[in-house]
Amino acid sequence: MINLKTNNLYKITTFVFVFINLFSINALSEENHIIKVIEKEWNRTQTLNGKFHQKIDGDKVISGNFFIEKPYRSNFTYHNQAQNIITSKYFINFVDKKGKLLDRYPIINQPIYKLFSKNINLNNIFHIKSVEQDQTEVKIKLAPKDKNEIQIDLTFHSKDYLLKKWEIVDALGQTTYLEFTNVKKNISIDQNLFIFEEKIEY
Repeated sequence: MINLKTNNLYKITTFVFVFINLFSINALSEENHIIKVIEKEWNRTQTLNGKFHQKIDGDKVISGNFFIEKPYRSNFTYHNQAQNIITSKYFINFVDKKGKLLDRYPIINQPIYKLFSKNINLNNIFHIKSVEQDQTEVKIKLAPKDKNEIQIDLTFHSKDYLLKKWEIVDALGQTTYLEFTNVKKNISIDQNLFIFEEKIEY
């Protein structure tokens, strides 16, 4: 009787173990598939433009138009703000409304440097913490392999995998949250949007 119970318990334990492992393998396979699809669509996208909405100071929202041209170039033109942001290969540049450089800091160590490169392999440059998908969106939590104290949440539309929003939390706990709307991809962008007067006047 004891041997029979022991044998049955062993079979049940083995079944549960196999089931859990199969479920984990299937879940991981599905996550990998989603990552590959998003990588493929993102690498096919060479330009993006549309509107953005940025949260600052808690619940305050400021908006504007954005233009991205890979690799590394972008323009975030704010409505009702004194300055805009233009990125280049080496810097994030803050410029006034007349296109004069106000300040800059290096972009190479920032997450968007990797995201704005021409082609990316997410597994090579990020720790992928989680992948969640429902009928409307896919949310990926990432951390750069060289800077684990930074967290990046990227959200894409489930239908076409267009970028929907990003949230970046830096090492100091400061959050940059942007939501993107009216997004168009792979269209011609005016090159003048990336030109500014580079001399900083002190």
